[in-house]
Amino acid sequence: GLEVRTHGMLHQRPYVQLKKDEDGGLYDERFGMKEEGAQRRSGDGRYVGPGDTVPPGGGRAELRTMAQSNAPMESEMLAEADQAFLGKAAGASGQGPGNSVQVRSDFRDTALWVPDLRTDAAGRASVSVSFPDSTTRWKAVTRAVDANTRVGEATTNARTRQPLIVRLQAPRFFQVGDEVVCSGNVNNESSEDLDLTLAFEAEGLEVLGWLEGGELVTKTPQVRVPAGDQVRVDWKVRVTETGTARLLLSALGAEHSDAVRRELPVHPRGVEVFLANSGKFDGDEVRVQVDLPAERAPGSTSLEVQVSPSLAVTLLDALPYLVDYPYGCTEQTMSRFLPCVIVTRTLVQRGLSAEAALERVFGGLEAAHLEHTQPQGKGALERLDEMTARGLERLRETQKPDGGWGWWSSNESDAFMTAYVLWGLCLARESGLEVEESVLQRAAGWLSRELVELEERPDEQAWLLHGLTAFRGRTSVPEASEFIERAFDNLWERRRDLNAYARALLTLSASRLGHEERAATLSRNLANGVQLDRTPDTSVLLGTGQASSPHVLATAHWGRDTAWTRWSDGGIEATAFSLMALLEADPEHELIEPTVAWLVKNRRGAQWSNTRDTAISVLALNAYLEASGELDSPVGFELFVNGELVGELSLEGEQLLAAPSRFTVEPELLIDGPNEVRIRRTAGDSPLYFAAHATFFSQEAEITARGSEVFVRRDYYKLVGRPTLLKGLVYDRVPLLDGQPVQSGERVEVVLTVEAKNDLEYLIFEDLKPAGLEAVEVKSGGPLFFRELKSSEVGGRFEASEGEAQRTGAPRGAHGAFAPEPGTTGRSRSAHRELRDSKVALFVDRLPQGTWEVRYDLRAEVPGRFEALPTLGHAMYVPEIRCNGTNLRLEVTDRP
Repeated sequence: GLEVRTHGMLHQRPYVQLKKDEDGGLYDERFGMKEEGAQRRSGDGRYVGPGDTVPPGGGRAELRTMAQSNAPMESEMLAEADQAFLGKAAGASGQGPGNSVQVRSDFRDTALWVPDLRTDAAGRASVSVSFPDSTTRWKAVTRAVDANTRVGEATTNARTRQPLIVRLQAPRFFQVGDEVVCSGNVNNESSEDLDLTLAFEAEGLEVLGWLEGGELVTKTPQVRVPAGDQVRVDWKVRVTETGTARLLLSALGAEHSDAVRRELPVHPRGVEVFLANSGKFDGDEVRVQVDLPAERAPGSTSLEVQVSPSLAVTLLDALPYLVDYPYGCTEQTMSRFLPCVIVTRTLVQRGLSAEAALERVFGGLEAAHLEHTQPQGKGALERLDEMTARGLERLRETQKPDGGWGWWSSNESDAFMTAYVLWGLCLARESGLEVEESVLQRAAGWLSRELVELEERPDEQAWLLHGLTAFRGRTSVPEASEFIERAFDNLWERRRDLNAYARALLTLSASRLGHEERAATLSRNLANGVQLDRTPDTSVLLGTGQASSPHVLATAHWGRDTAWTRWSDGGIEATAFSLMALLEADPEHELIEPTVAWLVKNRRGAQWSNTRDTAISVLALNAYLEASGELDSPVGFELFVNGELVGELSLEGEQLLAAPSRFTVEPELLIDGPNEVRIRRTAGDSPLYFAAHATFFSQEAEITARGSEVFVRRDYYKLVGRPTLLKGLVYDRVPLLDGQPVQSGERVEVVLTVEAKNDLEYLIFEDLKPAGLEAVEVKSGGPLFFRELKSSEVGGRFEASEGEAQRTGAPRGAHGAFAPEPGTTGRSRSAHRELRDSKVALFVDRLPQGTWEVRYDLRAEVPGRFEALPTLGHAMYVPEIRCNGTNLRLEVTDRP
């Protein structure tokens, strides 16, 4: 295979629009910088030869380029402030005026970028360059091409230097509340010893003094720097306010002086917090407590309360996705019209308006214009009738001569697809649609012959049996055919080996065939294999074993949550059919409500993963609506917050389909500490579901770990190396507790433990790092994995001793990896990592229900006392799924 790769330098820089001035010169309008025309570029140009030394910032460039237009510009105000500071420092030192010192602040990486330099007739061209203020070695690369496509390339080097260089060392950012050591390194590149006066100014920070022998001193430091040597002077600062810190360091001497300026962001102390409390109640009222700490940023607090008569009404939101799906294979044809028909029939039987539901399905019209554009919903009903007739006709036309259906009309008959269509057509017939009996008879005949060939594939046999028993009917229960009975007996004997999906299908088939005792046994077996979470809003990571509120809804589901290849292992469909099986065998089963809660919480927006599991989930929720009767009576309630009436509402008829009702609480009603949210019923006796969501910017001294659906815990371990005879250098993981010191240069392992209460998608975890620590990795990306922990390992996992040797060899680098750890299940999820100035962001596309762990390394660098704000996590597309950990303080000590 031939592979050709192309690369162009023009792809690496943005374009800017240049304009002409009155003299014909070009300038960038964003900065008002004048550009010389191409014909004048070589006027005063100077060639920099190999090894030439150029003072940084020396000489104004004639050609300003795209890279230079992005360089930081010194305003007149900043320049005046710098010179005033230097003059003051020079007066204090007795070194004479300081206004001749150039303050270095331009530290961009690219000195010059010329995309279109044209040579003269002799093949020569020159260009002037104003070097940035960095004292370093520069590499110039020139590539040329002529009219005959002959190409050439040349490189040369230059170095920018000066006799005296001061360098300012500080973190990438500051955080309010930290105490930081800012260092000034003074390099004497001259041939003589230099006596210098150092001055340091930090606007936006409180300068406590400079450190001499470990003690704070307020006098101006005087230092002697030997020729060719360097001296370090440390200043201690306290971060007091947010904004931008402007640091200015100068070294003034009789012959040589230098100054450098840097501007760094100052972040506030605190994080945005999300509180959630949700559940249901059957009585006259419910009281919910929302705790708001006193340490909150002013104006940052909000509270919203939602009330709904049923969780299952959210199934209406998924119907437009099915109706508008742009493709039409056999499965999608069935999934398109069947749920709409079934849901409409259920609403009519409940005495509700089918028109109101179908308005949400077909177009989402505004209520203000509904009477003119769609009186009484006739347009929606007509479109439903048209879609239903067209779907039935398409299925009749695509049925094969043998009675089956393929995925497409050109495919051969497929047993799975035929069973799906037969089941769906039987449901449609029960809903009052006219379905030709011959179509059903031919499909059942073909499936009966296929049924006996699947004795060694029980999940497929259970699926076909489910379709055939739906055709046999559930009212009169005629005598089943020999093939059906044989298949049922085979699956009954293998029931212990069936997965949840097949067991749910077999439960439905047993009920339809009149095997009531066996159906009850299967439903009990189904309950034994459930994955149940009774405290979905309380985390084992927080050390709480009980739900924070007696109203919290549990969740229950079946099937695998990841890494499945068989259709019958999927969690969505397995849970939906399990719900239908429980409703059929035991309508009062305690797992029914948790199963509904799990299905509602595991949508992907308004729908589930694909058309089929969306259709099956809608049918399952519709069966729950039909069995529960939650929409059979009007609903009325009043909402109080701290004793004040916030809102009241009465819902009946099609108004019940508009749920949930949302109420925004005025901030003036909220108080520090516990806030009582009370919902009092005024009409109806059916259950009410509620959710209270509060957000605020927490400035607590000890930030409380919180979460909704997901929880996170962060632990630090200091990696302490010790030599061994056989294994070389071995690193022990020593827990780094709150307030404990770590030495500059030592590595710290960060362990994030995440607990997902449901299957979650597209999560971001932002680990806010201490300002004095840096990530060991220098490039974003690379392999990083969340590993699932066994349940027995959660809770006591962090009781490590100082002598616990967890790994050998050098600390993990770019390609390092751990051996499989004890206490893990062996499952892992890949994560994308981005290294930012103030945090490490981890992105994971899917995190199944369970407890997961991820690790990465930091290195202690800048001395000081720092606070690591909590790790934050949230789902990108579901704002209600959010969490935060706790804060931690540590001290970075200087290396002896």
